[in-house]
Amino acid sequence: MDVVTLSSVGGPGPEVTPRSRTVRRVKPARRPRFLPFIVTGAVVGFVIGAVVALGGWFADPSPTVASNYAPSAGAGYLGLLGAVLGGLLAAVAAVLVDRRADRA
Repeated sequence: MDVVTLSSVGGPGPEVTPRSRTVRRVKPARRPRFLPFIVTGAVVGFVIGAVVALGGWFADPSPTVASNYAPSAGAGYLGLLGAVLGGLLAAVAAVLVDRRADRA
């Protein structure tokens, strides 16, 4: 993007003064791309959810009812929940970065 500024040459007076043009190159502010933010947040959230499920930190030590779910199903469910929450948090972060770029 080019910005043109006009500056007057010569002293003050009633005569017409010629003007010179100065052209400066100005880079536009960089904006974040939202899709990479959201996809990265979803992938990180899925990984965190799957690790929590497979780690067994929230498993019931003495279940009263037997479960028919495999551990991989729990990892999938918690991974999906983590992906949704991670994508949402990443979208909020992208909006905040975008608004901060408006102020600069």
